[in-house]
Amino acid sequence: MAKVALLIGVSDYRDGFTRLPAAKKDIEAIQEVLENPKIGCFDDVKLLANPDAQPMREAIEILFSDLQKDDLVLLYFSGHGIKDDSGNLYFATCDTRKNNKGELLTATAVQASFVHNIMNRSRSKRQVLILDCCFSGAFANGLNAKSDRFVDIRNQLGGEGRAILTSSSSTQYSFEEQGSDISTYTRYIVEGLETGAADKDEDAWISVDELHEYAQAKVQEVAPAMKPEIYAIKEGYKIQIAQAPIDNPKLIYRKEVEYWAQNDEISVDGRKALNLLRDRLGITPEEATRIEDEVLQPFRQYKEKLHQYEEIFREKIQSEYPIKDKTRADLKRFQDILQLTDGDIAVIEKPLIDDKKIKTIINWPVLRIMILAISCIAIARFLPIIGEDEPPKGIAEKCSRYSQKNVAQANNYKNVKIVYGEKFILKQDNYIKTDNHVCKKAGTIAFASKEYDKSMEFFDYYLNQKPNPNDPEALIYRNNALAYQKDNPDDQKDNPLKIAVSSPTIKESDESKEVLRGVAHAQDEINKKGGINGRLLQVAIANDDDDKSKAKEIAKLLVENPQILGVVGHFSSGVTLAAGGVYEQGKLVAISPTSTSVEISTSDNLYLFRTAISDEETAIYLADYMISTLKKKKVAIFFNNENKYSQAFRYVFGRSIKNNRGEIFTYNLSKSNFQPAKELQKAYKQGVEALLLIPGAGNQDKENAIEVI
Repeated sequence: MAKVALLIGVSDYRDGFTRLPAAKKDIEAIQEVLENPKIGCFDDVKLLANPDAQPMREAIEILFSDLQKDDLVLLYFSGHGIKDDSGNLYFATCDTRKNNKGELLTATAVQASFVHNIMNRSRSKRQVLILDCCFSGAFANGLNAKSDRFVDIRNQLGGEGRAILTSSSSTQYSFEEQGSDISTYTRYIVEGLETGAADKDEDAWISVDELHEYAQAKVQEVAPAMKPEIYAIKEGYKIQIAQAPIDNPKLIYRKEVEYWAQNDEISVDGRKALNLLRDRLGITPEEATRIEDEVLQPFRQYKEKLHQYEEIFREKIQSEYPIKDKTRADLKRFQDILQLTDGDIAVIEKPLIDDKKIKTIINWPVLRIMILAISCIAIARFLPIIGEDEPPKGIAEKCSRYSQKNVAQANNYKNVKIVYGEKFILKQDNYIKTDNHVCKKAGTIAFASKEYDKSMEFFDYYLNQKPNPNDPEALIYRNNALAYQKDNPDDQKDNPLKIAVSSPTIKESDESKEVLRGVAHAQDEINKKGGINGRLLQVAIANDDDDKSKAKEIAKLLVENPQILGVVGHFSSGVTLAAGGVYEQGKLVAISPTSTSVEISTSDNLYLFRTAISDEETAIYLADYMISTLKKKKVAIFFNNENKYSQAFRYVFGRSIKNNRGEIFTYNLSKSNFQPAKELQKAYKQGVEALLLIPGAGNQDKENAIEVI
């Protein structure tokens, strides 16, 4: 019964593939244990370092020829695995390269199907294949990834009387630590054989399944995200690879150390037991320490990796909270390099994030946060809080007489940009002009005249008639009047708590009216409950016309008013960001319920927030849908390169497509000479498979987008 092995290590590659310095050392370490007469006792072990494709094929074919049924044959490979678009696995060689399109030149690599055919033709029914690689070609800094992505190992290489051991599942990375003598997986394969520790059933033999079990456990202690796998059928699991000493004192002591090891230390009880065993076995303290260090090393390495991740995450969260998507991607890459699971980093991140949240809230006036959190019910549907009974007869006449008598007072507020109830802001033809519509006008005149009781009376009359309960402006004014008349008039200027809402309320915009309804609803709920600590809430309303210059002017007025605790607004992303600079400088909290800009809620904006989902998340999701679900790789993006929303969405979407190895082609919708048919003809020539339209706010953009469709 012969025992033969071929050990292939490829460390040097052409451009496009990361070097794997440990691969050559891997095969030398495996050779040493296989040739050892007290361990592997192999008859013939051949090394093949950095071969070209043809010599590698020849060596594999020779290995599996001229064998008998009971002969043991072992093929070991350390290097890059590559998967083509059809899912076929190849083993990269020293001369493996890609064509101009970035596709694998298959003749320069050894296909798994070739190895499979050779193994199937062999008479040996005891075949072991050890692959210290995985299957993608993804590379990381600090550690060299030996590949990733799903490969059907069992069907491409499996067979009767055969066992395949892999350093990771086909969806995991396999790393070699730079500066380490040998790669992580091979280190524990060698350790399990060399020490005999892989002999789990203590029968003096190490079988394939025992070796796998040992290496898997050790690898996951140091790299939990890495999952070694075994693929075997029936007797393949029990192929015996090496001998293991039964009565070796060092092995006995080692197994006892593994029993008592807890993370990176030995328990008090364990220390007492090990000291007694050490003396009984006649092992020196120095030798015992060496064995303990070997056993505890994976735990210490794992703990050090957790510490490294904690350090970098602590640094990031101190300078940037909430964490940006780009930073999160960097952290994910670092996590992969350290081979930590999502569960590992969750344990590290949660207390740091919780601590940051607490400190963030404490650093702001708590009162501001309370008011904004309650009052910013974004785009909420306003409910008819006031009843809908008909008003008493003669009220309309009373309102009309009051308005005519005091109309001069209202003229004083014609040019005021921020109001609490002194004049109309919302376009009035949005509501049916009922007979008591004049009562709303009377309510504003009474408010301007500081007759807050009368103002409340008139607004109540107005709100009690259909469809007026859905008028958020009247409800806000009514609650503002209530807040002013509640206490001593001498204190009325200082008593209410005040926030502001800024939106393009004069324009025909359902969304802007919905924002106003949400704020009105929240204010009414607060005031019905007696306010906050006995102080009612007032809401100032401003119309910015969704114009950047007007929004900045309004923001300046709000910042200069020390009584304003926070702002709900503005509407579009561009206007929100324009006003946001003023709020940041004045340290006034503002929350936009409609802006989706990726530039809001970044670490640079300590006072500007949003409640709507970020364009970045939407763009990433859409890109993933196009690549993963629609299976499209080339997309034409029609956008406005002068519009912030359009620019940001194009950038994030395009970046996501490129990260998934797709291609983008961009076209400017806002060009003065934009010709849809001509631009589409260009796109078709470039092989575009999908279109993304991201028009800006202008009508011309929208018309051009429709022409493209």
